Amino acid sequence: MKASVKLTAVTLAAGLLAGCASTNTAEVNNTNLFCSISGGVAGGAATGAAVSGPGAVGGAVVGGMLAVLLCQDGETAPVPAAPAAPATCPVEPPAGALLDANGCAFDSDNDGVVDGIDMCANTPEGVAVDLVGCPLDEDKDAVPDYQDKCLGTPLGTIVNPEGCPLEGEKILSLTGVNFETNKATLTADAKAILDAAVSTLKSVEKNVQLRVEGHTDSRGSEAYNMALSQRRAEAVVDYLVSQGIDANSLLPFGMGETQPVAGNDTAAGQAANRRVDFIVSK
Repeated sequence: MKASVKLTAVTLAAGLLAGCASTNTAEVNNTNLFCSISGGVAGGAATGAAVSGPGAVGGAVVGGMLAVLLCQDGETAPVPAAPAAPATCPVEPPAGALLDANGCAFDSDNDGVVDGIDMCANTPEGVAVDLVGCPLDEDKDAVPDYQDKCLGTPLGTIVNPEGCPLEGEKILSLTGVNFETNKATLTADAKAILDAAVSTLKSVEKNVQLRVEGHTDSRGSEAYNMALSQRRAEAVVDYLVSQGIDANSLLPFGMGETQPVAGNDTAAGQAANRRVDFIVSK
């Protein structure tokens, strides 16, 4: 065999081995097999086309180099990453909640109470709500606090859409507001009772005007009781103004013995009749 043919055979063998070489030593995969065949075919074709001499050698070398280039790293194609798992809900949805596609609860008005439990949908942003998603109503007058212009209206008082008492509504009736005998001087106990009423009066003073009605029992003449009750009503107003109530919101009225709420034939009845009522005048 001529030397040139031997050299061609050796080079072809090198090309085949290079085509099958790989950094993955465990097994020959499809890519390695393709490289081996490509290297061999290229080298063989080049050798067959050459009749002799340097042409045959060149063909074999070209085949070997092609195999090396095709398989130089032995790397396989990257595997696409698996899709990310859906995010879990930060809070486990409570029973009865409406859920989205990921199993998380909706809260369409962002009030902290999820849909399906929220009894007051579309609460305005920033409004404080209770456990079922309804705006707070501290005085229970059916007007939510964020719309109520008279917060703290006594329970049972009939109010307008703004939460303020209607004209003629009695918001307070205070008994025990006693005076020194035959005088319009408040006792210490009477002042303590009035002090407790200040917060309620402040809640409505800017939006309503109140009649401060002084009442007496039937002892003494009717004319005397009428005049005495007027002075006592004025004394109540003066004291409340000294405690910060707007003077323009209070109108003193002496009612005398004309509107008893109990009989005057007992001490208990007389005590009930001696009272101060706060009535909305407008």
